[in-house]
Amino acid sequence: MKNLGIIDRFLRVILAEVCIIVAFFWAAEDWQIPLYLIAGVMLFQAARASCGIYALLGWNSCEIVKRKEKNLKTIFVAAMIVLAAAGSYASTGLTKNNFLSDLGKVNESYSLVLQHSGEGNRENASNEFLALESAFGSFQEKYSKYRPLTVKFDGNFTSQMSNISEAISASKEDILQGDLGRGHEELARAKPVIQKMLER
Repeated sequence: MKNLGIIDRFLRVILAEVCIIVAFFWAAEDWQIPLYLIAGVMLFQAARASCGIYALLGWNSCEIVKRKEKNLKTIFVAAMIVLAAAGSYASTGLTKNNFLSDLGKVNESYSLVLQHSGEGNRENASNEFLALESAFGSFQEKYSKYRPLTVKFDGNFTSQMSNISEAISASKEDILQGDLGRGHEELARAKPVIQKMLER
């Protein structure tokens, strides 16, 4: 039995769009399936004009909007199109900027370690290496569970992360123990990888 009026139906479609955009662009992998399921339920309800919760509570919004309000449907369709287009466009740009900002923090520490190890400055190289390890650890943890569009379909991203991790691990003992020449050489292997990632 139909118990959803046009406003309720279109609001469900808009909320479903929001869930889909959040799941695709912003959510970590653990949250994507629940958000897609919620969107699917809302779209199903909107298509059938029926809501189980409304039925249990005895609610019915079918008569709230009168047939003479013909422009309402056009307005809602336009709103859905604008939301989908604007939300997708903005999310693409913002998530890419966030990714590059996070990677930039890693690169900043990385560049300082390379600089100090290249100059033979053991104390600064050691201190900056610990900062690099922390920055990359946070970056690695975040982007192992969350893939923004800029890396979502990049088949090289996992191997790039592995290459950076290996270079940091291989140089750690040398840099912290003062063998800066060898540590610098090991760490420098990650430079082209990071630069390539920054070119997104």
